[in-house]
Amino acid sequence: MSNGIKKYFLVCAVFVTANLSALDLTVIGGVGNFSFDTSSQTPIGKGDFKGNFYPLGLINIKDQVTDTLGYTATVERDPLLRNVLSCEMTINSGLLNVSVGPLFSVFNTWDTLIRPGVSTSLGVEFPGVLFINFRGGATFGSSQENSHSLETSRIALGFWLPNVLNTISVTTNTFSEFDTFLIQDELFRASYRADIHAKNVPYTISIEMGYQSLKRSYGTPPTEDLIRAVFLGFETNINIKPNFKIIVGAETPVFVWGKAPLERASGRWFFRAFTGFTWTLEKNKELYVPRENIAEE
Repeated sequence: MSNGIKKYFLVCAVFVTANLSALDLTVIGGVGNFSFDTSSQTPIGKGDFKGNFYPLGLINIKDQVTDTLGYTATVERDPLLRNVLSCEMTINSGLLNVSVGPLFSVFNTWDTLIRPGVSTSLGVEFPGVLFINFRGGATFGSSQENSHSLETSRIALGFWLPNVLNTISVTTNTFSEFDTFLIQDELFRASYRADIHAKNVPYTISIEMGYQSLKRSYGTPPTEDLIRAVFLGFETNINIKPNFKIIVGAETPVFVWGKAPLERASGRWFFRAFTGFTWTLEKNKELYVPRENIAEE
């Protein structure tokens, strides 16, 4: 790991600890089964895709240090990318939004417990009208050199209508692992999401639908398993208190088909479900009491 990355990560940690009384804390956990067995060494080939259960989780802290400078720090368990830790500094100049910071693949293989990398995003926003955002992240080096690597990218275009934020996005995730031969997991996902809200209503409802393909390939030249789905999902955010909201969501493929010779297992139901919360910790300006005031009391 380079000294520059270490210093950047240290700066992120300082901001997190120094502003711990003024941040948004989001915690989410869930489970799903639309996944290949990430420990398998051979393709399913001619057979049934039955899915594989996986846990998912996310812990995110976010704060705005000044009007233009902020930070986010995230620990995530993703079914394809595995364990990912990231910390980004963000700059918001109004029209232009930029973020950059270190990304780490952690405890995903025994040979390389920590793989450093970088994540970044660039966005342009006309508030209340439309926005476009580009996001990407990757570990340094190839999987053949370092036992494993990960890559992620996303492009999103959004526009506002009365009481609805519409977002069209395309996401690709890749996790590559090299032992005696290369094994690669890939996810392609294209979706439309509508975030529906109303004034003085203490909750929002989000509906998402789209197409995704999940592929796991083995060796060179690769043999692969490929499964595809049209999915539908929802999410709701309920404000319990002004600084606390509950998050509940679920997603299920409504139509699943594999690339021959792989087929969907008859009667198998696939899903992803999650729940969590966001807690806003406001700044407490009364935490510091001047010494002279203590003496007077």
